[in-house]
Amino acid sequence: MKYYSKKEAAAVLGLNPKTVERYLLSGKMKGAKLGRTWRISEDDINSFYETMRQETAETIKSQGDAKPIDTN
Repeated sequence: MKYYSKKEAAAVLGLNPKTVERYLLSGKMKGAKLGRTWRISEDDINSFYETMRQETAETIKSQGDAKPIDTN
């Protein structure tokens, strides 16, 4: 299994490393802190990506169900 640093995980996900760190600290993304460095498994990156993809799809779907505001 491959493990990524915070910076490498950010590059794979197209995010800023600080954003990845916030996700790790909040528990939204799984990872292990070894001393001062984070290690994130490839499986955890894939799981995080899938969760974010599903949440985005649900948000878009719910916005599509909303009624447009009549400005007249």
